[in-house]
Amino acid sequence: MSKPVLLISSQRDLDVIGLKCLHYHLLAHSYQSTLLFLPGYDCGSTSSRASAQIIDFAADLSPLFIGVSLMSVEYRRAACVTRLLKKRLPSVPVVWGGIHPTVAPQTCLDYADYVCIGEGEDAVLKLANALSAGEDQRHVNNLCFREEGQLVHNPLNPLIEDLDDLAPYEHIPTRSFVLDRDTIARLEVKTFRKLARYSGTTYSVISSRGCPFSCTYCCNNALSSIYGSRQVRFRKAQTVVDEIGRAVADHPFIEYVNFQDDCFLARDNEQIEMFCDLYEKEIGKPFVVRSIPMFVTREKVARLRAAGLAWISLGLQSGSDRTCLHVYRRPSTKEDFLRAARLINEFEVAAFYDVILDNPFETDEERLETVCTLTETPKPHYTQFFSLTLYPGTELHERALSEGAITGGEYLMKDYFKYKNTPVNNLTRLAAFLSPWWVRRLVRLYRSNPHSLTFKMNMLMARLFAIVFSEPVTYLKVVRLSQNGSLRRTLRVLPHLLHEGLTRFWHQFASSPGRHDATR
Repeated sequence: MSKPVLLISSQRDLDVIGLKCLHYHLLAHSYQSTLLFLPGYDCGSTSSRASAQIIDFAADLSPLFIGVSLMSVEYRRAACVTRLLKKRLPSVPVVWGGIHPTVAPQTCLDYADYVCIGEGEDAVLKLANALSAGEDQRHVNNLCFREEGQLVHNPLNPLIEDLDDLAPYEHIPTRSFVLDRDTIARLEVKTFRKLARYSGTTYSVISSRGCPFSCTYCCNNALSSIYGSRQVRFRKAQTVVDEIGRAVADHPFIEYVNFQDDCFLARDNEQIEMFCDLYEKEIGKPFVVRSIPMFVTREKVARLRAAGLAWISLGLQSGSDRTCLHVYRRPSTKEDFLRAARLINEFEVAAFYDVILDNPFETDEERLETVCTLTETPKPHYTQFFSLTLYPGTELHERALSEGAITGGEYLMKDYFKYKNTPVNNLTRLAAFLSPWWVRRLVRLYRSNPHSLTFKMNMLMARLFAIVFSEPVTYLKVVRLSQNGSLRRTLRVLPHLLHEGLTRFWHQFASSPGRHDATR
């Protein structure tokens, strides 16, 4: 009889594709993998009963090892959970994996016995095999650990070439459980829909791994350095469509298909055509993709739109070409973005654009270039604002350390949705929602005297108007655009989107005026 393995997600979301891949990889090789989601677990506020439930659940399972998946924002929760488990199960190895352990393994080994670096499918299987056979697990590739006080990095397995060899996963994973308030229960449809983002109505899928860019702020920058490759690997269109078809058949409440690829449009026209033919015929649901401006072409957008493309995510990041090209090393200019945005608007695709704020390597004039770019961007669109977070393993993190812009470790405390409450940041947000003439007037007032009462009063009125009217109306317009203008379908999907939309909307109030410290 195969032995159990416990995989734990410390993330707030239940849609953890990487961990589901590992879970189903172990199941496909006859291990009794069990997946435990801890979306609401918080060291400081979670009850002792919830902690006891986690400990008892793991002890009853008596696993070969415990794997914990995390990003940097979940570091403290993962540490807390690991401490709990090690007290009760000191002899059970705990392995941390995910992007944070990959780029900063030394920060994880104060809690975990091992860190899994990079793609983990082969590593977790070899680790399970070694432990099951009573063999030394320290020779498993991709593992990092401490031995006699020294950091040991085992060699990395090559990147997986054929992603179609990986076992398919399910929307609601088999053998999965969730901590709901103070109780661990099997994850079933009702609980899943209560706790999942968008009420579980969005099916997330990854049809490729890798990114053609290696921007200095991005985890792909660290990964390309570790593996020495920026190769993008694609799954076969039929494999992807088959997976989506099973999910939609099993869960008719799915409204959208969300492709989580770093750049879905990195495919060539022939691959796009093949995917669209299959998707139209076998799925027919509206879908969401992410892209990079230079890969957005008329041919691709037209074909994807006809196949059901409803939303597209695109990164502007900065309206300053110097920032994009020389600070972020991102070969995408303002004109590349505006060309792509005009195409997206022409084909009436709902768009959400990414903008990075709080870059210490930008001047105010360069930040105002972002404001001006957003005034030129066709509306309606929804813009997501992120505070630049400098993650270890990236070029920009190393530059910030060397130039004294950070001291290190700030990223562990940072919520990247919370940006500094500065006039230019507020102008940038307003540029996404107000008419261009209004924003240009505010920019003129700012340049004349940012401390004047006239500027401050005009900003106050503009922000109140945006909060009360422009932003909610924009959100409704973009959602309706995603539903081909149908008010009936908009009203049907809106309740599922509203919670996430309001959460992000509310983050603009989280920063207090005058608080500009580097950890925010």
